[in-house]
Amino acid sequence: MHTTPSVKYRTPLEAWKDLSAGTAKGYTRDIARAMNITEGQLVAAGVGDNVIRLEAEWGQLIQELGSLGEVKIITRNEHAVHEKVGFFDKISAKGPMGIVLNREIDLRLFLTKWAFGFAITTKTSKGKRRSFQFFDHEGTAIHKIFLTENSHSDAYETLINRYKATEQSSELQLESYDQADAPVADDTIDLEALKGGWAALKDVHQFHGLLRKHNCDRHQSFRLIGKEFAEKLTPAALQEVLEQSVANKISVMVFVGNKGCIQIHTGHIEKVKEMGPWINILDPGFNLHLRQDHIAEIWLVRKPTKDGIITTLEIFNDKQESFALLCGEREMGQPENTAWQNMIESLERHTTVSAAAE
Repeated sequence: MHTTPSVKYRTPLEAWKDLSAGTAKGYTRDIARAMNITEGQLVAAGVGDNVIRLEAEWGQLIQELGSLGEVKIITRNEHAVHEKVGFFDKISAKGPMGIVLNREIDLRLFLTKWAFGFAITTKTSKGKRRSFQFFDHEGTAIHKIFLTENSHSDAYETLINRYKATEQSSELQLESYDQADAPVADDTIDLEALKGGWAALKDVHQFHGLLRKHNCDRHQSFRLIGKEFAEKLTPAALQEVLEQSVANKISVMVFVGNKGCIQIHTGHIEKVKEMGPWINILDPGFNLHLRQDHIAEIWLVRKPTKDGIITTLEIFNDKQESFALLCGEREMGQPENTAWQNMIESLERHTTVSAAAE
């Protein structure tokens, strides 16, 4: 979540000391932004005190996280924060990719983006707060793992001892990622070929390959494909879906991600609450905080599969970047839940469509 820090700090270490003591007036991410540094740099200021720098083949460390027992995990981007409580299990991490397939903790990991890791101990009103936190090459948070009162603290210490970096430096060698290429001009897309490939999809995981084949941006594909496969909804669609899912007990999947991690919740949701610009899911074991004022567009998207049409709700910011996705829960090889499908199809459409989508 975002706050505007009320205190101006002169140095990262000064700010980190307040954050560590639980006396800072703001979140780490927001204080770092106000200081014109990255969150990773602010955390690294505590190395040598209450922050231990880690060094690992990250995939190997991830495969050992099950030893921690119950943990709370957080994955976020600029617009949404996704929090889960559960256990690391059914872990696979090979080369650039990692997967955690436990129902409570369900992650897709893009390990080439993982650059820095830390073990951190801070104070809260409830006592010590211990975590592992991971950042990308730009110093942006990828994924955070917090111990709970039910976690195995001895396993946490074992992992620190195993993966503690030889050099405990507070300096981060940051690297900027190349800017994504702008989408190609609409009139360079072979629209009939794109539509034919879309109609022939047998699995939702083929969709990325379809876009690559036709050199088409995700948002661009929704604009161009036509109403059979994608329709723009009103900005109120997300709140309607969340509230109807609660009222009708429809089990959903909620995806939030960043460059290095996608975190997924699967199951029923129970409590939806608006707080200022945020819409929140506040359930035992799952919290979502999403900035409704950051929603520029919401799209209803239909992807054919061998099991029938799969319907998703995709949320974009004003840079036409997808930052959250919702779909109905379904078992592999089974058709989509008709209750989810009917709910999504009943949502109000946005009145303005591009000429290409007519």
